[in-house]
Amino acid sequence: MSLKKTIKEYFSYSASEKRGLLVLALILITVFVLPEILDSDSKPNSIPNKNEKLDSLMAVLSSKGKLKKPDLFLFDPNKATANEFKRLGLRDYQTRNILRYREKGGVFRSKSDFRKIYGIKDEDYNRLKEYINITVVIKKEKVKNRSRKREQFELFDFDPNTITKAEWEKLGVDSRLSNRIIKYLSTGARFKNADDISKIYGFDSLLLVRIKPFVQIKPLKNASVKIELIDLNSADTTILKTLPGIGKILSKRIVKYKDMLGGYISKSQLLEVYGISEETFQSIENRVCVSPAVLQKISINDCNAKLLGKHPYISRRISSDIVKYRERVGKFSSLDDLKTKHLLTDSVFQKIEPYLSIEE
Repeated sequence: MSLKKTIKEYFSYSASEKRGLLVLALILITVFVLPEILDSDSKPNSIPNKNEKLDSLMAVLSSKGKLKKPDLFLFDPNKATANEFKRLGLRDYQTRNILRYREKGGVFRSKSDFRKIYGIKDEDYNRLKEYINITVVIKKEKVKNRSRKREQFELFDFDPNTITKAEWEKLGVDSRLSNRIIKYLSTGARFKNADDISKIYGFDSLLLVRIKPFVQIKPLKNASVKIELIDLNSADTTILKTLPGIGKILSKRIVKYKDMLGGYISKSQLLEVYGISEETFQSIENRVCVSPAVLQKISINDCNAKLLGKHPYISRRISSDIVKYRERVGKFSSLDDLKTKHLLTDSVFQKIEPYLSIEE
């Protein structure tokens, strides 16, 4: 089929179709053309009206995006309502985040916690932080636990110098403080009156008022009771554990360090034991002594580098240098050779000299 014939068949209409197209054209002219011709005289006046409507619509839209001037007042973020947050100038999404945080069990414990809420900006926090007033809320569970503890307290006549740790806890003293009291008494100290109990660091003054009427301090039978000193060179771990602050681990370290040294020559050497602090040493210094025991000495003319290097005061490098010097030059004539030959510094020599000898 030729192109001309195809186009002719596509655009050919029947008589009824032609009448329909004519009616459709008249309708379109009536709807679109006639209003433009009839309103042509009033068209200039309609433009200002349309502009006024557009301006009012833009004003409404812009007003929705602006917040009202905030009303600042003291508020608790744990209790404030959505309306109160709105009065403070917070947006709806910020308020929703705060309420969701509270619904999930979150609690504001400080002003800075309020800044952590997602959506709260620095400018919001800085504007409101002076008005945040958080009241302390004790949960019901904690109140119940406290009431149960009070029910377990038992008041009875007691001598604070002799009662046990368990009896202190029956009176309402927690385990931490009762341990502190026992250690205080183990140093030889003594409560002379009820008010002396307040000397224990951290002791509750209200608790003291409650138990004070029950304090009955018995006088000592012999006021000049002498505390027996513990000899560091002969005491075993069982005896050492009676010292305040010295438990199972530290007592073993004290004995082990004594064997490494060859014997203690001074109480201050306890400070060289790993784990013994200055505070612990001061608490036991007057409870220990060092007997003039026979020290286990090392012969520098006979020992090997490994044995000499085991001593806490001599490093492996120094012990190796001493043995190499002896093998190269010959035996030492005196201990002072270690210092004069610059094998040991003066400070190290003073510490190690009691534990060395030149005898084979």
